[in-house]
Amino acid sequence: MKLEIELSRSLRHSGNVKATIKQPAKSEAELLDHATNNLLRGLKRDMQKKDGRVNYDKLRKDGYSDRLLAKLEQA
Repeated sequence: MKLEIELSRSLRHSGNVKATIKQPAKSEAELLDHATNNLLRGLKRDMQKKDGRVNYDKLRKDGYSDRLLAKLEQA
């Protein structure tokens, strides 16, 4: 476990010290997966606001893959 120490910059003295656990760096694959999920949730939310539902047939006709559509259902 790695700890970092953050000093409170708003005070002139360093009486308040907060220890936090350093988060491990995410791999590129994890970052891309997270970004993809965020985009899919946004696409799904926009379609639901506009049409009241997600039209999977229209997306399939527009060239979206079955794999992407399956992830969209989970988002």
